[in-house]
Amino acid sequence: MKHPFAVTLAALCLLASPALANGYPSSGRAIDQLHPAADYSDVVSGRPLALGIMRARANGFVPSALMQAYANGVLAKLLRGLPLPPSFQPQVRVLAAPEFGALCTPDGTIIITIGLLEQLDNEDELAFVLGHEVSHAIYRHHEKDWFKKSQYYAVVNGAAVQNIADVAATTGLGNGNVARGLDVARHFAKLSANVLAPQMSQNQEDAADALGFDLMVRAGYDSEAALAVMDKLAEQEAEAAEAARQAREASDQDHHSSGPSFGNILGAVGNAMSGNWTDVAIFAFDTAVDNMSDEAVSHHPAPERLKLLSAYEFKQYRDMLPSAPTPLPWAEGNRSKDAIAMTSLLAHYAAAENAAAYIADARQGSPDSARSEVTRSSTPPTADHAYTQFVAYEYYDKNNQKPLSEAALERAANGPEASWEVYSRLIDIHIGRNDWAGALRLMDQAVIRFEDSPVLLPKHIQILAGQGDYAGASALIPKCKSYDIKELTDACKKAAGPG
Repeated sequence: MKHPFAVTLAALCLLASPALANGYPSSGRAIDQLHPAADYSDVVSGRPLALGIMRARANGFVPSALMQAYANGVLAKLLRGLPLPPSFQPQVRVLAAPEFGALCTPDGTIIITIGLLEQLDNEDELAFVLGHEVSHAIYRHHEKDWFKKSQYYAVVNGAAVQNIADVAATTGLGNGNVARGLDVARHFAKLSANVLAPQMSQNQEDAADALGFDLMVRAGYDSEAALAVMDKLAEQEAEAAEAARQAREASDQDHHSSGPSFGNILGAVGNAMSGNWTDVAIFAFDTAVDNMSDEAVSHHPAPERLKLLSAYEFKQYRDMLPSAPTPLPWAEGNRSKDAIAMTSLLAHYAAAENAAAYIADARQGSPDSARSEVTRSSTPPTADHAYTQFVAYEYYDKNNQKPLSEAALERAANGPEASWEVYSRLIDIHIGRNDWAGALRLMDQAVIRFEDSPVLLPKHIQILAGQGDYAGASALIPKCKSYDIKELTDACKKAAGPG
């Protein structure tokens, strides 16, 4: 069955704009006009740095070889038979983030979130997402300053989360407020991701939509899945737009009209003295938008992309019969060993997400349900996963069960794929005890695990200064400056102290 009004809508779009959009081919199919680069080795060499940047986001990667192998299998179907050189080596990684999202780094690493996998209805939808993202890598769409922009995003988001945690800890607010504050900081990251994160131009997004669509159909998937993905994206955009509207309205009501700067992200957390986490979110969001508005490139809204894809489908594939969608491995009724394992993994992440919602807002659940969800998500196959254990840490911390909260962080840090957020909170615990040697030991591990990401530098400097190694702390300041991110340099200088 065709997508609602797809044929009529496509016909109208085709009459109004025969060439569709600048990123779509003026005639013919994108895949028939594909001329990949002869060599991609220059971008593949940047993979370690790209992975380090992504590991510092959210709660790092999901350590599931099975889930990663499945996603890479779908990608292989899309690329089979294409004239790509051996140096083109894309791969898929799953990020432990509950949001519906995907991106591609310059080296061809495709990042999809656990939240995206939870919300997809069939493998065909996943195929379109992967086809779109890998198309960016094939076309080499990424800007030369992708790494700098990505690091800027990580620094800004990391500063917001860290400062909310610091203020909450030093002002003696209850653990529930700490959790709420951290949740607000993550919400800010979700809202501002399409402003701070490096983006593609409209033409590049159109080109990736066209080629991704071709790749999906060529591999035997149902073309309607692409339109269903756009419907899901439209819902996400509407939610983010509404949250942004509410934040700005609240900001106007509170007379925050002095012109925000990055300092407001750091300074606004002072409002946490009164527990006013809403103000923190408003400042953070407004600052992110204002600081990056000149550099941000807005892609077509999802409804417009849906129209363009519908027109492209009508123009190039109107004689093709729809295909039966391919079920996801975790679809109901699949009893294979791998399917059961992936179903269990997703169920445990969903349990952790439910517990996290309760921790942030007690109206979303109950103490009994949260305890049950934490217990469930802390058992295999996710007993040592960074996301599930970080939620357990927050839950136990909220209930003033300090030994259990610290043990949860330790499990995550010793797991196969930790996150910087886990290390950061664990380091804070050691700093709180004046255990600078323990904090430095953890930092040394983090430097290796996260490819010496710039996000680590302020806390690294704080540790060195805290244990009296002012020379070592000062020696890292030039490294902070080398990234040419003023906010990072300021944070590093502040961490070094007045000396």
